Amino acid sequence: WLDESIIQDITPKLLGDWPNTYTYTKALSEYLIQQEKGNLNIAIIRPSIVGASWHEPFPGWIDSFNGTSGIFVAAGKGILRTVIANNEAVADMIPVDVAINLTLAAGWYTAVHRPKNLLVYNCTTGGINPFFWGEMEQYVMSTFKRNPLEQAFRTPNAHLTSNYLINQYWVTVSHKAPAIL
Repeated sequence: WLDESIIQDITPKLLGDWPNTYTYTKALSEYLIQQEKGNLNIAIIRPSIVGASWHEPFPGWIDSFNGTSGIFVAAGKGILRTVIANNEAVADMIPVDVAINLTLAAGWYTAVHRPKNLLVYNCTTGGINPFFWGEMEQYVMSTFKRNPLEQAFRTPNAHLTSNYLINQYWVTVSHKAPAIL
């Protein structure tokens, strides 16, 4: 209901030190839970990027193509050819079954032990077992070349780059030009 110019003006002030509205709203939700929990025993689970399953119900299971799963499938189908990203950044992905199992375990622990303080569980791997986006690119592309997806648009050949100009060149050559043709 606010005018777009007002939203543009107040957003940086609301965000403060938060890098984007996604992280800000997550922090705001956690703050609200802490303030309103009363006598309830509460646990907060903070998974990093949730990806395909590790074991359950079977390896590689997903139920949607949101987030990174959609990007990987688009790359595997040959539709997505270039992505702007930092190859040295940690690709902190957690299998969905690991995040769900932690949620179940934390719920059980909280219900049985009834801790006085709010418990927060960070479900990540970056500090223990870092996997980088550059490694992810190689792994995903080699997997799709060994096991091609059905009805691919063209051979998978996606590349990550942190250079904006190189990315724009490949967007033009690999995305826009074929779309026009």
